[in-house]
Amino acid sequence: MTMQIIKIALYGKNGERRDIDLEPGAVNIITGASQRGKTSLIHIVEYCLGASECMVAEGHIRQTVDWYSILLQFEDCQVFIARAAPQGTSASAASHMLVGNDVDVPDKNQLSNNTNIDSVVSYLTNKLGVPEQITEVPQGQTRSEVKISFRHSRYYLFQSQNEIANNEVLFHQQAKPHIPQNIKDTLPYFIGAAEDDRLVDTEALRTLKRERNQLLKQIDEIKSLKGDGVQKGYALLAEAADLGMYQFVNLMPNDQTLIIELTKLSRWAPSSMSNELVDDESDPLLKLENQYQELQKHKHILKLRLREAQVYSESENNFQKAAYDQASRLQSVELFKKFNGDHKTCPLCESASERQTRFDSIIKSALDDLANKLEGVNRTRPRVTGYVGQLRDEQRVINLKLRRLKSAISQIREKDHETANQDNLDIQRARLAGKASLYVESINWNEDSSDLEVKVGLLDEKIMILTKRLDPEVLKEKLEAQLNCIAEDMTQWARDLNLGYSGNRVRLDATKLTVVADTPDGPVPLAKMGSGENWMGYHLVTYLALAKWFIERSRPVGSFLFLDQPTQVYFPADQSETGDLSEIEKDEDREAVKNLYQWIFKVVESLSPKLQVIVTDHADIDEDWFQDAVRDNKWRGEHALVPKHWYEQVEE
Repeated sequence: MTMQIIKIALYGKNGERRDIDLEPGAVNIITGASQRGKTSLIHIVEYCLGASECMVAEGHIRQTVDWYSILLQFEDCQVFIARAAPQGTSASAASHMLVGNDVDVPDKNQLSNNTNIDSVVSYLTNKLGVPEQITEVPQGQTRSEVKISFRHSRYYLFQSQNEIANNEVLFHQQAKPHIPQNIKDTLPYFIGAAEDDRLVDTEALRTLKRERNQLLKQIDEIKSLKGDGVQKGYALLAEAADLGMYQFVNLMPNDQTLIIELTKLSRWAPSSMSNELVDDESDPLLKLENQYQELQKHKHILKLRLREAQVYSESENNFQKAAYDQASRLQSVELFKKFNGDHKTCPLCESASERQTRFDSIIKSALDDLANKLEGVNRTRPRVTGYVGQLRDEQRVINLKLRRLKSAISQIREKDHETANQDNLDIQRARLAGKASLYVESINWNEDSSDLEVKVGLLDEKIMILTKRLDPEVLKEKLEAQLNCIAEDMTQWARDLNLGYSGNRVRLDATKLTVVADTPDGPVPLAKMGSGENWMGYHLVTYLALAKWFIERSRPVGSFLFLDQPTQVYFPADQSETGDLSEIEKDEDREAVKNLYQWIFKVVESLSPKLQVIVTDHADIDEDWFQDAVRDNKWRGEHALVPKHWYEQVEE
């Protein structure tokens, strides 16, 4: 499925739209001076195609643009993709996508967040026909599998300014962490060394291996029970005797008796009593424990009451003692007797008195009160003593009940322990019954296992076929064969550009991700070829050779190449004003630039209309074939990617 770019559009914050129209199936050149936005153009396209970050540099573009967009041309439709500009350093997921036979690029007020960038990438993955594949990780390696999508095809579509003449890296984003391994893992799928249905075959192989393992496990279980003839059966019978399941007369009966006894053992079941479940309401242990807890509470209450009664009794004893001490002192002077006699004699001074004085009345009243209190103490004391005795009797009764309950609980728990032991014994017996059952069933093992082994044999044939098809070595050999085919174009084109080492065979090393020239003295990698002209030339040779292969083999990769400033090695940006070849000092360099572009045009024409090449460059060759390929105004003077009045309005 062909995918090319026919428009790049920027939406300004001022509501205006800036369009750059491109021609499908042809060379498209954006030429201009430095600092005009040429390098940003490649980053904008990649951002719209799902890049995880926006590499557009800070400056006028970031300050003035709200949305970036591209219009893609497929064989059967057009797809418009707009993506909101980043907020700060974070890339935006907000996207707007339209699909139709002839899509009209919308104005800014028509844009909305009608999808997200992940959905856009998913659509492109399906549209291009990227197969549902997961990369394979060799055994012993810990890296994660990669689910292949359209994102991984971008490595073969772009060459940025700092990549196109780099001798250390060959592919787009190769200098970033983890990317080299991703390229190595996904390249076989995009080239076609890995069949598109490889994932289906891989899953089928896993399923077949699981089925085979299950069958082998069944066979192994039967063999392990069968053992050496009937010896396993005799061992089972001896184990049954040890567990009390077999009342033996002879532990080595004949084979027929052995099978009969083991059959009986296989039907063993625990007694019905041991299987009965006791609910909580009828559990005697639970009832006794509840009674024990209630008596403990009652015992605690009695203890508190007894303590209070004893405190009361002790205080009453103290009062009685004080009263008796007082009465005893009065009795010692015979005061009670004197006040109980006649009133003609003073009880204190014993002088003659004709009548009772007020003082006599007070003393007499106090003596009567004391006598009443002594009498009250004597009356209540028996009641307090009786209450304390009653409490002590109840306490003795409760203690007796607690001892009996504790004894009963201990007996039940001891019985439960015996039951648990019986349960453990039953479990062991049940296991033995299961072994005996499986052993008896395996007596006809030879007949049963033959069917299983036939099934295993059929699975082995299928597994062998799929394993051979999925063999990593086969994949590696196929990839090398295809890279050899690609190497033919690389070698021929390197000679067309008169690159260093082009007299030798030139190839792509997929293991080291570099270009290698095979010389009589050994392979020479790109890093050792010397000169920026060679590095740039071999980048272009490799990318165009891969593009040709993708097209001819109908691989799911976009049908365009975006190249940023390939001629920088001939006239650096800071020395270029017009881009005219006259700015290049050496005649051979001017000829090399012209030759380079003519070669690009030649390759694109040979693949027309399947391949589109977009070049942003300083070069501006004053010849018709070149000028006809220049798109948009030349970005010099007042012209640039972002119109001047956009950022002048912002600055105001």
